[in-house]
Amino acid sequence: MLERDALERFVDDFGDHAYSFAFSLCGNETDAKELVQKAFVKIFDKAGSFDEARSLESWYMTVLKNLFLDGTRSWDRKRGVSLDEPIGNDGLTVADSLADGEQSLLDRLERSEESERVHRALSGLAKELRAVLMMIDVNGLGYEEAARALGWPLGTVRSRICRARANLRTRLLEMGVTA
Repeated sequence: MLERDALERFVDDFGDHAYSFAFSLCGNETDAKELVQKAFVKIFDKAGSFDEARSLESWYMTVLKNLFLDGTRSWDRKRGVSLDEPIGNDGLTVADSLADGEQSLLDRLERSEESERVHRALSGLAKELRAVLMMIDVNGLGYEEAARALGWPLGTVRSRICRARANLRTRLLEMGVTA
């Protein structure tokens, strides 16, 4: 059984990795934060059933992945916000609240252009390819841990990570991103 202190340390130590993985699955900040929080709450609730022979990171990633897959439809419906959405009672819209500084906006766009291309390339991958790529290449899980987290045989993880890397490389080259 996991002690509460150990779980709290895990949240502090693993929170950034969890958010990174969740963001890669959800594609936006709000849903990623919500997903991470739900997964942490779930492992706190189920701490008594944790098998200490398993890796806590692997268990958490499994919970996070399953919560994402269970809630995909509801998250997809609420992802976007219309710029015409009214805010407040004074008739202002979301678009009205955006900064007017054209130059600063252009600067931000130029700085983020390449990372946006990478994000688009990642989001264009099939969910299972994106999940295995994020677990192994971004979050540093080993193949065996990723296999346990995803519930796949080790050979499937190896073939899918190879396919995911090749697909990502192809997409990035098509977008003009060079290594």
